Amino acid sequence: MSPCLRYTLAMSRGGGHVAASRMSVWAGVAALSLALVGCTPASESDPTPSASGSTAASPDATSDGPPMTDPPVDEIDLDALVCTDLLDLAVAQAQFGADAQFIAELGPGEFTGIMAGPVAESALAEATQQIGCIWGIPQSDGAFTVVVAALPQASRDTLTTALGSSVFTGTLIGTAPAYTWERDDALGMFTTVYAFASPLWVTVTGAGTTSSQTEITADVLDHLRALYPSLGD
Repeated sequence: MSPCLRYTLAMSRGGGHVAASRMSVWAGVAALSLALVGCTPASESDPTPSASGSTAASPDATSDGPPMTDPPVDEIDLDALVCTDLLDLAVAQAQFGADAQFIAELGPGEFTGIMAGPVAESALAEATQQIGCIWGIPQSDGAFTVVVAALPQASRDTLTTALGSSVFTGTLIGTAPAYTWERDDALGMFTTVYAFASPLWVTVTGAGTTSSQTEITADVLDHLRALYPSLGD
């Protein structure tokens, strides 16, 4: 399969179809199915290698601290959130321009193909809760997706181990362990950011640079910590 198909923002995503009620929202945007993200070079089509092939430490790992455990998650209810609970429009507009807006929330069948690599896809499939939102400038190639998922600790460990030996670069966003992958193609810069505020995993992926996507990720993390003060790192 062509690496261009790693993420489809048009009328189907992983075999699912955008509901008819959303058709008007996607007018003009649907034609940009592949253009919104461009193509990943063939050598980068699998950014996260198999977790069994690496023992690299993740940014949140410590050599002498106690093992990480899942914090209480009783109060976390991602189904109760709407996309505007996660990101300030002013932040999106600061990175993408005054025309940037919230476009649509992802439906249950529309998450397949968003994540970069099979390990991240598997981790998302193991999430106990998730919400996904598309933001950007309609009728342009400027769009990005925000996904927040609640991960079991074992799923996070598998993912971060794989990311530690991949094309992603480990960093911190505030106190949150994070990984970034910026690439350039014919349409411009495209960046994926993964950040962790245990037990939540934040993904921001789409058009933009590491700097712009990091600003957006930081705002999402701030909103989540305000909603759920018991979140860890």
